[in-house]
Amino acid sequence: MRKSLLDTSILIAFLKGEKNVVVKVEEYIGVFDKFTLSIITYYEILRGLKYIENEKKIRDFEELMNESEIITLNREIIDRASEIYAKLKRSGNLVEDADILIAASCRVKDIVLVTDNEEHFRRIENLEVENWLTR
Repeated sequence: MRKSLLDTSILIAFLKGEKNVVVKVEEYIGVFDKFTLSIITYYEILRGLKYIENEKKIRDFEELMNESEIITLNREIIDRASEIYAKLKRSGNLVEDADILIAASCRVKDIVLVTDNEEHFRRIENLEVENWLTR
């Protein structure tokens, strides 16, 4: 098992108790001790929790994040994201900026992206993708 970054879709599935994801997360945590995710995923989940105004879920999520590795954006990731964007735009296969930033984070850190959004992320070259919802 390689170090992996959990995308928003997988983290949401875990928080909802999706069996396949929970099993894979338990296996993963047994090896790596904590989650790795992008600051983008942190934002996407937190904004949703704040929108629904669920203080308990916000506290529980913040606790989980305090025990997780959060990859922040830096110049190297932004540079890689810009390259990915340009290549996708030229080929007519552009995906959302958030997805590009997450993919760039994985490529810079040389880690696997775990996502249920394979359709978008498979467009990005040299990005290893797994889907824990289907496996």
